[in-house]
Amino acid sequence: MRIYRCRLAVTMFVSGVALCTQANRSSAQTSSVLALPDGRTVEVIGLRRWTIGMLQDSLARYAPSDSLQSHACAAILRYRLHFADASSTTFSFGPGTADAIVVSVREPQDSARVHYRDMPLDTLRPRRAWSAITDVFRNHPNVFWPEVRGRVSPSLDRRPQYGTHQDSTLAKHFASVLSSFRREFDRRDAMKALASDRNLYNRVAAVLILTNFIHRDDAWWSLLDALREVEGPVKSVAAVVMIGSSRSAPRSVNWTPKATSIHAMLDGTSLFVLDNLIEVLARTGASPADARAMLGHGGGEMLLAYLGSRNTVLASHSHSLLIALNGTDLGPNTGPWRAWMSML
Repeated sequence: MRIYRCRLAVTMFVSGVALCTQANRSSAQTSSVLALPDGRTVEVIGLRRWTIGMLQDSLARYAPSDSLQSHACAAILRYRLHFADASSTTFSFGPGTADAIVVSVREPQDSARVHYRDMPLDTLRPRRAWSAITDVFRNHPNVFWPEVRGRVSPSLDRRPQYGTHQDSTLAKHFASVLSSFRREFDRRDAMKALASDRNLYNRVAAVLILTNFIHRDDAWWSLLDALREVEGPVKSVAAVVMIGSSRSAPRSVNWTPKATSIHAMLDGTSLFVLDNLIEVLARTGASPADARAMLGHGGGEMLLAYLGSRNTVLASHSHSLLIALNGTDLGPNTGPWRAWMSML
């Protein structure tokens, strides 16, 4: 199965939108499905006051050349319709099976529940010591991404194959340079860079340096913070590192110090990487001790919304995390889980 993500994550002031004044609608997030003539489906998750029809009408008015199934839909929902957050993911399940497009949203009135980590996207003051990493990221994506995925998924038991000798040589040098940053100073420096460095390429390098310290909880905490960046490549690289590491060598992580950030994300912050986070938490030791902090006080709405999705990948990941947080399985339906969460 292949998954393609299209997203926009830009912090903006959210004002009221006239189309969102429909009365007597449920406050719970729901999903709605649109069947396309070519067999594909578009599922919109997170609707409260809006409907798919309202979205289509608004897109036809403000972005007539685009639609819910277009790559630009998340950007339009954020920029033109002022949604608090939006993402679009295409799930491809292989030959003979139509693609399934999932659009996740947090509506304009839910902006108070979206808490991004606003980090600069400067490119000034690059770190010379990390240039061998950042140069590959900027100029050789055909080498960068296979090497990163291979690095965090060693169970594949083979190096990526490259089309040219130059790419193969560059990949080996890239891997060697990354492996050299293993000192305690390197760990502290990478964590500091992720927390405060204004240069986005430096932060990308910091994410990769932390792959040398994935056995430490504080490395996972820093990567989690990167997932909440408003936009840019840092969160994408962090998501690849976290999901790959959790699948290839799962370990228990004490997530308690990051419960506030996790609460914000399970409630709808940084939707582009929400499914990645859900899977990572389920694989790395989220437990009933974390339930109140991660889901309490009316939180976890998007986690429940994913449980109710017709997309089996999203529903399965959400179900696994809910079981981990509760300690028992309340079933595949959202009702019992919502009742339990209301008591946290």
